[in-house]
Amino acid sequence: MEPPEIVGTKGVLVHMGLGQPLARAFVGATVVGVAAYALGKPEFAFDDKGEMRPFKGVSKLPTSTYAHFLAVPIVAGAAVYLFT
Repeated sequence: MEPPEIVGTKGVLVHMGLGQPLARAFVGATVVGVAAYALGKPEFAFDDKGEMRPFKGVSKLPTSTYAHFLAVPIVAGAAVYLFT
């Protein structure tokens, strides 16, 4: 039996196990989150020591912020889910 022919981007994604939008969204969010954390971006989510600022909704620290780091990969994952 011959292996199936991989045609186009969709064929490559299915062959890699990313045939479902939820799987692509998870991988996209993970890649963007790891890259953003490694680069220390966005800068407003980190303090002067390079530590991630806590979320103001659950922390009473004066350094906490409503613009949390996890918003970056969540938005990226949502975009991948909606547009692929």
